[in-house]
Parts: sequence; C-alpha cells; structure tokens
Amino acid sequence: MTKPICTSRKTGGFTLIEVMVSMTILSVGSLALGSMLVRATRQAGATSTGSQQTAQLSGEISRMQALPFDQLSAGTTCVTIAHPAAQRCTTINNVSTKVKQVTVVVTPSDNLLLHPITTTFTRTISGNGNPLKTQ
Repeated sequence: MTKPICTSRKTGGFTLIEVMVSMTILSVGSLALGSMLVRATRQAGATSTGSQQTAQLSGEISRMQALPFDQLSAGTTCVTIAHPAAQRCTTINNVSTKVKQVTVVVTPSDNLLLHPITTTFTRTISGNGNPLKTQ
C-alpha cells in the first residue's frame, strides 16, 4: 500500500500580505508616473506656445525690416493675439534722422511658465532716404 504524501501549507502561492504590499508599491509607482505625465503634458504645451511666441516675434521683426525707413513712425503699437493668447507691442524710437531703434515685445497672457520675449534692432538709412528714387 502506498502512504499518502504529506504536503505542507507553504507549497505555493502568495500570502495576502505579500499581495497587498506589491499592490501598494504598484499604486505608488503609478501615481508617480501619472504626475510625471501631467507635468510633461504641461511642459509640452508651454514649449508649443513658446514656439508660436517666437514665430510671432520673428514675423513682426521681418515686417518691420521690410517696411521702408520713411514709414517707420515713432511710437508704440500693441496688438492682442488670439492664439496663443499674447500681446505683441512694437516701439519705434527716433535716435537721429537716419537711425531708428525698433523694440518688439511678445508677452504671453495665458501661460505662467513663459516669460516675455524682447528683441531690439536698429534701422539705418544712408543718403537721401529714398534708395529706390521713387520721387
């Protein structure tokens, strides 16, 4: 006759405490990954807005450089931009009759992670101020 084989209670499986500890570790890790995902999404949005802000600045600089020197009148002009929400201000100062200083500032209004971008350049003219001799 064969004897029955005795098995101990520790033959396999996990205890309830082991399962609960591993679930706790997994949930803490998931929360950490979730918060990193939220921060990465917010940063990606700020980067996209920053790129658009730089494009706005570049476009305004190109426009100011393309204008004839005589059409650059001294003063400040501000425009509100819808998307991304920002304000673009252009200031033109007469340094002399042949030199004008142009400052362009793009200030974001909906994203606290971004700061205003400012650039300043100088426009000069030589001769009589009419290089194309249209008059």
